[in-house]
Amino acid sequence: MPLSPSPIELLSWPSYCALITQQIILFISRMSSGSSISTELLPPVRRVITGHDAEGHGTVKINSLIAGEESDFPGCEGLRSGGLWTTVSVPSKDTNTDVDGAERPIGGQGLVLRNGTNLRFTDLAPGSSSPMHRTSSVDYNALITGKLILVTDDGSETLLENPGDTVVMRGNLHAWRNPGPGWARWVSVLVDAEPAVVNGKPQEDVWHA
Repeated sequence: MPLSPSPIELLSWPSYCALITQQIILFISRMSSGSSISTELLPPVRRVITGHDAEGHGTVKINSLIAGEESDFPGCEGLRSGGLWTTVSVPSKDTNTDVDGAERPIGGQGLVLRNGTNLRFTDLAPGSSSPMHRTSSVDYNALITGKLILVTDDGSETLLENPGDTVVMRGNLHAWRNPGPGWARWVSVLVDAEPAVVNGKPQEDVWHA
């Protein structure tokens, strides 16, 4: 018994070409639509801070949303970030205070709290880069969403593309670039540290706009 022709086989050549063209247009339309959605700002970060009640029981003290803010530093177009918590010493005394760690002032570049720590997040738009910079700190950077390229001044580039990919930065010059297609977000803990010393010369904090 002969097989029945498929629907494609029943089409004339002009009709087949028209169908393929329609599918290509639909694919491009979907890609364009997805691209426009991916460039929307990422949602605020939920911040849950625990503590103790009067009876010594563990409780949630702060449950809030922190939206990313545009940076005032030059060369930071497409970069948004937000502070989540800081400590002013190690060991920290935050276990016995009701001060909101995100509201502590930070000097310098607004990244490293001297003698303390700084927990913050950064959002970077697709196609955007941060300036080359260096801070006297040990930074724990963990990718949350999107893709991110670590650029160091030796010319190397390292791609982070899986949530949880982590970079430990030890006082060296670096930048971040987002290859797209959507926004990237990573969380950082910056711990105050002595300046890195190379060939007997301490490396100063810098910000190349």
